[in-house]
Amino acid sequence: MNEQDVVGFLKEWQTGALLVIGSTTAGFVSGNFVGSLGSGTLGLVGFIAGSVLAFLSISYLLYGW
Repeated sequence: MNEQDVVGFLKEWQTGALLVIGSTTAGFVSGNFVGSLGSGTLGLVGFIAGSVLAFLSISYLLYGW
């Protein structure tokens, strides 16, 4: 494996980690906020919606359409 392959692999891995950690963090924050306003089920829906919206937003910022 040459140096360019390693650098490319690490860059892709870091981008994937950013997507996963960022989406999960945004989902946790939105789920916690929405859950505090209503029931636990509403918090779960807020977590899922927040994670999906964060994933789409970060993907758009990184890759565009």
